[in-house]
Amino acid sequence: MTILDSSDEGPRMRKVIWRGLAGVLIFTPLARGTVKVWSIAPVLGIIYTLVFWKLLNTLGSVPLERQKNALSGRVPSLWLPISVFAALAVISFVFSIYKHDSFSALLRLFAYIGVYYLIVNSFDSQMIKRLINLVIIIATGLSIYGFLQYFAGLNHSWWIPNKFLAATYVNHNHFAGYLELVIPAAIGMLFSRGASGRVPLERQKNALSGRIPAYRKLFLTLALIIMVVVFIFTQSRGAWISLAIALSVMNIALVKRGRLSKKTFFMLPLLAALIFAFIYTNREEIYRRVETINVAPGSETSLQGRLKIWQGALGMIREHPLLGVGIGDFDWGFYRYRPVGFEGRAVYAHNDYLHMAAEMGVFAPIIMLWIFMIAIFSGLKKENRSLALGCAAGILCLSLHGLVDFNFHIPANMLLFTVYLAIVMSKGETRRT
Repeated sequence: MTILDSSDEGPRMRKVIWRGLAGVLIFTPLARGTVKVWSIAPVLGIIYTLVFWKLLNTLGSVPLERQKNALSGRVPSLWLPISVFAALAVISFVFSIYKHDSFSALLRLFAYIGVYYLIVNSFDSQMIKRLINLVIIIATGLSIYGFLQYFAGLNHSWWIPNKFLAATYVNHNHFAGYLELVIPAAIGMLFSRGASGRVPLERQKNALSGRIPAYRKLFLTLALIIMVVVFIFTQSRGAWISLAIALSVMNIALVKRGRLSKKTFFMLPLLAALIFAFIYTNREEIYRRVETINVAPGSETSLQGRLKIWQGALGMIREHPLLGVGIGDFDWGFYRYRPVGFEGRAVYAHNDYLHMAAEMGVFAPIIMLWIFMIAIFSGLKKENRSLALGCAAGILCLSLHGLVDFNFHIPANMLLFTVYLAIVMSKGETRRT
């Protein structure tokens, strides 16, 4: 695969790519996570159009000698596991038990790979910061909307279950998955150096000195308060635990980098106190949610229900260890292995790693972990890039949440996750962020 510097393409193409991906990132969470055909079809159309346009322009504008040099040069380290995973997915499709769903899953997978390709090869530091700022604004707006639905009675007839905060999403766990990606990135932006976008003359001194303008600090702090409070009221237990672990890792990394100043130590306890005070006033609802972990054994949302689904998934893996039942075919294969005592339908395994192993064989989750580990450790090692650290923490968070849920099968969340992978691995981020 040709890996070229972003300077090889004109500003018009880069602007179109940025706007196209920004539009997709705006649309996907608004379209209830983009889980239906009506919502995913235009997203795939936009992504594939951008990828093919860039490939055609790249091949047409770059001299043959430079193309050869690019092909022989050092390839970003994620391309190897991504290529292996894609090849395994294609083989799984060939031997799948239901080609229709497998083909749909394959289209989504290659769209994510296309997004990774576009960002790694087209985005510079300024474009990346603008994209993350946009995501923070979207998440904050969705949080306010969800808050008004939950406490002010705005319509949310699509929520399942309808007593948990989910904003525009269908399920509260997946809205929590979206927020747990954005919250660490917002913290990374708060600790990043310099302002995003074009810096006016009067602000260049602040940018050069590494200081973030006060209005940006205020916005990011307010956005974090809103997102964290709403995140708590999504009442997603797996998300709570995953974010706590990811933020602990991020905090350790920030301390090692010397980014936590005296002012920060004052601000963070204040933020925690405000959140705690709000949660305390609504503690009864949260306590009830924690206590439900062992109820409703026949439900797929309970721990016992998920254990039953995992039991069925393990049966699928034992019988199809190498290639699985086919990418995208978990739902079709589960009925044969449904354990006694579980009468419901299981479209997903509620464990992304078991799900992938059941669909694509035991090597699929190993390759997934290979990709995640490279990205997480790359983000932790980039000592001057707090934004990359925030994205790495988001990757870690959703990876942990994947042990008890299926956020990787929610296109809005998987798309943002892919963006984070590309940001962490991007070679175009030369300025300190």
